[in-house]
Parts: sequence; C-alpha cells; structure tokens
Amino acid sequence: MAEPKKDDMAMTNLILIGILVAFCVFLWYFYHTDITYYGLKFAWTILGIFDWSFSPGIISFWRSQIAQLASQPQNLKFEQLLEVLNKVGYFFIWIPIILAIRGIKLAIEKNKKLPKRKITVETLPWIMAKHSPAIIPSLYYGDSKSLLLNVNPPEHKGALNPEEWVEQHGVLINNELDRERCIDIFIKDLGTPIQSIQDLNEVEKVLFSIFAPRIFGKEKNFKESQQLLDSLNYSCHQGTFNEKKGYPTLALAQSQFNKYASEPQLAKWLEKHKYSRTFLHAIHKQAIQTGKLPSSQFRWLKGMDRGLWYALNTTGRKTPFIESAAVFTQTLWEEYASDMGYELAEPQVDEVVDGIEAYLRKVGILN
Repeated sequence: MAEPKKDDMAMTNLILIGILVAFCVFLWYFYHTDITYYGLKFAWTILGIFDWSFSPGIISFWRSQIAQLASQPQNLKFEQLLEVLNKVGYFFIWIPIILAIRGIKLAIEKNKKLPKRKITVETLPWIMAKHSPAIIPSLYYGDSKSLLLNVNPPEHKGALNPEEWVEQHGVLINNELDRERCIDIFIKDLGTPIQSIQDLNEVEKVLFSIFAPRIFGKEKNFKESQQLLDSLNYSCHQGTFNEKKGYPTLALAQSQFNKYASEPQLAKWLEKHKYSRTFLHAIHKQAIQTGKLPSSQFRWLKGMDRGLWYALNTTGRKTPFIESAAVFTQTLWEEYASDMGYELAEPQVDEVVDGIEAYLRKVGILN
C-alpha cells in the first residue's frame, strides 16, 4: 500500500481544521443565546466563590456586570463573552504556575538521580551481576573484553551432537558402532555408584545441599536453596578451579550439607537411585516442583563437572542431550523399577545405544 504524500496530509489536516471551525461557528450562530447565558452563569458562579465580605469590591462589580449582560444574552458578542471568562481565569493563574514550578523541581531531581557511573557494554554486565549473582561466573569465562562466551573454551564448549560424540569417543569402527564401548562410556556417564550420601564427591555434595531444602525442608526452608546459590555465585569473584577464575568456594555449602545429610527420608532416595548423577538428577527433578532451580543458576558446574551439569540441565526436558542421555534413561528405569517393587541389577543404557544407532542410520553414517 502506497504511503500518503506529505502535501496530501497537510491538505487533509487543513480540511479537518476547517470543518472544526465551521462546526464551532454553526454552534455559535444557532445556539448563541444558550452559549452566552450559560457561559455568563458559569462566570458569575465562579466569582461568587471568591466574593467574601473582605474581598475587593471589584469582584462584586464584575458579578453585577455579568448579571446585567445575562439579562440580554442574545445581544452579547463573542469578544464580550471572552472578556468576561478571561476575568474568571485570573483566579486560576496559580495552577499553571504551580505546575511549572513542580516541573522544574522534577527536572532538577531527575538530573540528581541520573547515574554518575559510566555504563558501557563492558561495565554493564558487572553492574547487573550485583543484582543477579548467577551472571558472575560467566564474567570470568571467554573473552575478558567483550565478556562473551564467544571463544568457546574447552570446559565450556557447547553440547555435542551425536556425530561429534561418536567421533570424539572413536566408537565407529569399519562402519559399525562398537556397542560394548558405547555401553561402557554411558555407564561412566552415570557417575560413581553410591550407597550413602557421603559417597558423593565434593562438587556433588554442593549440588545436594542446594536441592535438599526443597525436598527435606519445610516451606520456610525453601529459600535456603537460592541463598546458597547466591553465596556460591558471589564467591566466584575470588574462587578458582584448576587455577582458573570464576568458580565458587565449595566450603560455603558444608553447613547446609551437614544439616540435611542425616535426613531419614534420604535412605529411600538412595535405595532407588544407585548412581551419583541419577540421584542428583532425580532430586533436582523433585526440587523444581516447588520453584525454579535452572542450571543457569550454577553455571560454574559446567567447567567443574560437565557430565553432571548436562544431567541437571536436562531436568524437566522431554528429551536429553547425548551427554546426558544415559542419566536421563537410567533415572527413568530406576523410578519405574522402584514403583514396581524391583531393584535394577545392572545399568539400563542399551536403549541409549539403540537411539544413537538409529540416528546414525537415519543420517546415513551407518548403512
């Protein structure tokens, strides 16, 4: 559709103004007496508000004039009506003055409130990190100038696709998938076998400490999860891992771990889930039922335990990543076996291998 030209718009505006003026003239011509009478009555009434015994005599004089004019409204000219209404306006001149003073005051106060610090692309993330601690770890990863993860360091690179996973682990031999090798890799992805909460490693204990208040605590304890996360993220300013910055001080979680490590209900979870990552994936799944605990809140975990981070990043998803497929599948089997009153004798990761094999055939890598 063609846009109207500026000249056409100007002509349209002139026509609209002309119609408005003509309408006003029409009203004045056909309703002259009514307009002047009620206009004078309005002015007389307003002046009456200010006509006190101690008021200047000019107000009473103006009211008398208006009353005389109102006796013959049909003879009143437009200029005379405007002059009368203008006199009434003197009593309201303070309104625009006050509004002007207030506007000046607001403008001055606004200038005082303007941030004095320099805000740029480089400084904004650091400013926002004060309000959202989850940002802090990523400030120390990637490019220090742009503060973006666009340099893809090995410990923070993106998720592998099946083709990359197969190539990385060398499980494709003579156009055949080495299923036994795949099963061994996926079993390792499940984490270490555990019998008690003390079997978790230091990083895993921190994650347990984050999720535990949502499962074993009362509603008033739920906030402990976010409080611990914030403390861990703030500590990333000082903490290191493998001599790299941007990692938390894990000791901050010790007191909360001790608080929940002896929970009686814990035995049922450990009986159901026999591996560290399936256990944490399962309690994470339960913990998010009472509020959000996304993996972005513990972004530092990806550089410390990539397999566990992807297992927890998968929580709540319908399908897993290739790096979390074993944990995702095994957890479902553990829950199913427990519901049916059975105990799994060995890991159930064959379906994961079947899925990879089917995918590779679909894309033409396997015949």
